[in-house]
Amino acid sequence: MNLSCLIVDDEPLAVSLLENHISKTPFLTLVGKSFHALEALDFLQKNKVDLIFLDINMPHLSGMQLKMLLPENQKVIFTTAYSEFAVESYERNAFDYLLKPITFERFLKSIIRLRDYLESQETEKEMVTTPQGSNCVFIKSGKEIVQLMYDEILYIEGLKDYVSIVTENQRIISHKRMKDLEESLPTQFQRVHLSYIVNTDKISKISDNQIVIRENKIPLSDKYREVFLLKIGEKMI
Repeated sequence: MNLSCLIVDDEPLAVSLLENHISKTPFLTLVGKSFHALEALDFLQKNKVDLIFLDINMPHLSGMQLKMLLPENQKVIFTTAYSEFAVESYERNAFDYLLKPITFERFLKSIIRLRDYLESQETEKEMVTTPQGSNCVFIKSGKEIVQLMYDEILYIEGLKDYVSIVTENQRIISHKRMKDLEESLPTQFQRVHLSYIVNTDKISKISDNQIVIRENKIPLSDKYREVFLLKIGEKMI
């Protein structure tokens, strides 16, 4: 797999360092570099790239602001000298966060993880299917493909690039992102938190900001509360 990439950074030395790292990585191809976010935005309107190395502190438009203007599935690795943006970067769905000065070892570790993730996503698309109208799903877990009935699933927990699917009898770990899984699930499944999707048919009770499923207590965040309660309201008598 070869990945096209774009550097967006207003520091020439930082750009030069990334160019050097990219040139030493066989499966990366540098297709452009921009010295501010507005220039990058113009480039991205005309070109598609697999990955953006994106600085955060830039004039006119910050890297964080640019990320919000990009498609949800655009892979971004933030590059910055400031560690305090780490949490926000992951909340913005960044793939990784590299602190300057970026060593080649740390750079390569991040890029290999991204390549492996994208390759696994392609494999899952080829091997794991859910027929329309089916009452089951096939989940790739390690070297196995496991069939699960939707009615078996209690809830799903997000673990960054993985999901943990919890049933009454087992917990299955799969290399998949929550958003990708959420879009393929039937309507009985509802997102209730950044890290949780629940099977509404399995809920025992709802108390304040907590959902109880069997002995499991799952947080209900403000972001998803209104839509979730509207869905539950459809089943109330």
